Amino acid sequence: TLSLHDALPIGSVTSSELADALAAKGVKVDKRRIELEEPIKRLGKHTVHVKLHRDVTVALTVEVQNQ
Repeated sequence: TLSLHDALPIGSVTSSELADALAAKGVKVDKRRIELEEPIKRLGKHTVHVKLHRDVTVALTVEVQNQ
């Protein structure tokens, strides 16, 4: 579970911000490999898919919280 403890910046969390949060935890992921149908606009837990390889996709639970 990856937690983002910031208020939602201009109302949403993007794949770029998720990639930055993962990098802060020591996990390098290209933002283009994070599959979001649309930016996350609600607080709470969300499932995000990361494509590691053509045939390998991982589901991550992301929790967006206010600080």
